Amino acid sequence: MGNGLDYEVVIAGGGFAGVYCAQSLAKQLGSSASERVAIVADHNYMVFQPMLAEVSGSSISPRHVVNPIRGICRGVNVLRGDIVDIDLPGHTLTLNPGQFSTEIRIGFKHLVVALGGIVDLSRVPGMPEHAFLMKSIGDAQELRGAVIDRLEEANLQTDEAAVKRLLTFVVVGGGFSGVETAGEVLDLIRGINRFYPRLARKDFRVILIHSGAHLLPEISVELGTYTEENLKARGMEIVLNSRVTSMTAGKVVLQDGRVIESHTVVSTVGNAPNPIVVNLIKRNNIPNEKSRMNTDATMRVQGFENLWAAGDCAAVPMAGGKVATEGAVPSPFVMKKYCPPTAQFAYRQGILLGKNLAHAISGRPEGMKPFVFTGLGELAAIGHRTAVAQIFGMRFSGMLAWFMWRTIYLMKLPGLDRKLRVMIDWTLDLFFPRDITLLRSRTTEVLQEVHLEKDDVVFHAGEPAMSFYVVKKGRIELRDDTGTVMSLGGGEHFGERALLSDRRWRFTAVAIEPTTLVSLDAKIFEAVSSASSSIHEFFEHSAQQYVTRQQIEGMIGSVPPALLKMTVGDVMSKNVVYLTQSQTVAEALAVMVEHPFNSFPLLDGNGKLLGAIQQTQVYDALKNGLAREATLDKIAPSQLPTVRTDAPIPQAMETLMRSGRNKLLAVDAAGALKGILTPIDLLAQRQALESTQGNA
Repeated sequence: MGNGLDYEVVIAGGGFAGVYCAQSLAKQLGSSASERVAIVADHNYMVFQPMLAEVSGSSISPRHVVNPIRGICRGVNVLRGDIVDIDLPGHTLTLNPGQFSTEIRIGFKHLVVALGGIVDLSRVPGMPEHAFLMKSIGDAQELRGAVIDRLEEANLQTDEAAVKRLLTFVVVGGGFSGVETAGEVLDLIRGINRFYPRLARKDFRVILIHSGAHLLPEISVELGTYTEENLKARGMEIVLNSRVTSMTAGKVVLQDGRVIESHTVVSTVGNAPNPIVVNLIKRNNIPNEKSRMNTDATMRVQGFENLWAAGDCAAVPMAGGKVATEGAVPSPFVMKKYCPPTAQFAYRQGILLGKNLAHAISGRPEGMKPFVFTGLGELAAIGHRTAVAQIFGMRFSGMLAWFMWRTIYLMKLPGLDRKLRVMIDWTLDLFFPRDITLLRSRTTEVLQEVHLEKDDVVFHAGEPAMSFYVVKKGRIELRDDTGTVMSLGGGEHFGERALLSDRRWRFTAVAIEPTTLVSLDAKIFEAVSSASSSIHEFFEHSAQQYVTRQQIEGMIGSVPPALLKMTVGDVMSKNVVYLTQSQTVAEALAVMVEHPFNSFPLLDGNGKLLGAIQQTQVYDALKNGLAREATLDKIAPSQLPTVRTDAPIPQAMETLMRSGRNKLLAVDAAGALKGILTPIDLLAQRQALESTQGNA
């Protein structure tokens, strides 16, 4: 296969379904699993999702709700990386291991897809930029830090309106994650409020917004109502039957027109299918239910012998399932056609799928069993040592349900060490206040200034490209094996060619004097350039200037020798339409109407070239209030590449190629404009020479 690895079974996904499938399969295969099975995940740990809300509320340490996959799935290969593509007919999976490595191809005979879903907030303007999420351990840590940060900031404020905005916390979504997060945020604020004597308790607001008629629609209306009443009694504001339509950094707008001023919004809605799964379904015509792959009861994808699925991305039939009749009131007791995308189902699907796979690859398909689990019930901790639960059709609430919640999830938490650590955290939480230490790792700034001394290297040829650069001051040389390729000064940029292609530097960048660069991260560059066709076209065009010595020599080698012996003065167009600084804007417009070029050389009173005036510059100046009677010295000229009239044609061709422009301004030794050289001039001279030779 070349640059790749081969396994009999590859499991894609490091969540409950993927991890427990790998663990189960390893037990079935024994020592041979290390050569036959691999699990691919974008992190080297599994997050115990049910406890994320407690991390955000500072009840337990974030380290205690993650488990290394290598520790859980002993006996199988753990491959950490981002899945780029899945080629099902080719039995390969393409993996990006990281920024310092090339893509790896992973071969498989059987593929298990357990990639789960993603969060898509794009349908609500402002939410992707400003909302906190509750999907990963990093999200929970960031939210905890943000809550404490808001209190610290409000503690310094004297403006009452600013304090209210800082101390208003909005949670969007009234399902399990939203209710648990809102309850934990409320408990955290109430628990640490005493450390901020300048902030009165009445200043705090926690608002839970839900689009449905009652909270926790996954369980009974009775328990949802109990949850609502309990949270209201503790001071939480509940907004039902309403959606967020837009938001900014300081406001949340609801569909009924209400506006909530807040700087902290948590979104627990917006679940969407994984793009890798969506692409896999489209390319292979896989039967699906809203981008969840349809499987049979053994979790083999319908119509495929070597494709299996479990967890959130799989539509696994519910044992004895049926669909509620149209118009019926939703009820947890009405069976569903497919298993719901919850942890308890993913966990059990993974275990059974591992066993079924062992039978399938061992040639014993008769040993495979159908998935018959229909659920034990649902639990939700709503804060303040209170929970609601529905187990085997029986309903519980209050402290008893809270005790059940903690007991059940503690038992399900992987690893004895994690169980003990969480138990200690919970015990300490009963006797001591929650930790208010604000430990927030500073993320890398999107824009960074890089300061270089003479001969400092920015990057070497062949290294991975991770940034786009603009020269703020100083000078950078791009070099290859033959010498200097380009020299870039203040205002010029570089890096777009590598970022738009294979993300590998073709040249070595060196500062030839003290230099300051502004760098833009590759991901941000990609997002900006892909969002705008005009920006993308600009960078595509500017990327053409980064040509290698071999490309230049190849182009020059295709030119007739007679032309190469000429100078710029022999080939250039001498009839140049130009403008002077003393001309008025009105006179310049008249010239532009008569000669519809994009730009015109600008000369001073002595005929010396100053730069070029573009049509758009004149138009912009008029829009900004410049009078038609004003002279052109009021407009700063742009710069076009220049070449000496006595320069040989090979030098001119190289300057043209490296500039990325389609014209050169030809000047004499004193800097006076003498002509213009374009590729058309070179082609015309070539045709003239070939015609002369043909006639001879």
